[in-house]
Amino acid sequence: MAPVGNPVPDTLFVFIDESGNFDFSPNGTRYFVMAAVVALTPLDSAAEMQALRYRLLAGGLDLTGFHASEDRQTTRDAVFEAFTRISTVRSHVIYGRKQQAGPHQQNEAALHSLFGHALIQFAVSVYAATEYRQVVVIFDQALTRRKQGAFNAAVKPQLKALEKPFHLYFQPMHADANGQIGDYIAWSKFVQLERDEQRPWTTLQTSLRPTESDLFSSESGENVATRSDRPD
Repeated sequence: MAPVGNPVPDTLFVFIDESGNFDFSPNGTRYFVMAAVVALTPLDSAAEMQALRYRLLAGGLDLTGFHASEDRQTTRDAVFEAFTRISTVRSHVIYGRKQQAGPHQQNEAALHSLFGHALIQFAVSVYAATEYRQVVVIFDQALTRRKQGAFNAAVKPQLKALEKPFHLYFQPMHADANGQIGDYIAWSKFVQLERDEQRPWTTLQTSLRPTESDLFSSESGENVATRSDRPD
């Protein structure tokens, strides 16, 4: 029987990953994307991902984890199919065309902080505050210590406003199954925007159904998400 639930049932877990680069020249990516996976019972979704990995290992595929940009198409198809069996996470994507960022925001630390601030705003609003006692945020280990400081300065005030204990960690997303879900979500939105590759993002709408918002859109106002009709 697969393990279910949360080993610490009073904790909200937030896993954040990104897609795109920080080159603001014509040679860089046009878009930057950041995705959050939010869960009160992260063991449910992790067990589903781990079960898929074991099945693929048994089938002869040497796989340490899932990484959308590097996985074979057959592996991606299997991951997207596994997502249809996951119902205990909520997810959101923040994206933007990098050239729409202000001049002072066109650097790695500023962009991380800007997007991270918006994602934390979403993450802490998914569940009622009465449903958890503390928050654990795990961010992809892509920042130097100095840049981590800038990120902390951007998101910690939001976490402190909850008046709950919180922990903020910087770890490789491939080290956690829920982080790998975040990787797939961020990549799916990125290739839709950057390469007009519609299939991955469209496929997600039949399973995880992530919500999304364009950070720099004048129509969306101040980080207003385009939400699906997914029930809570």
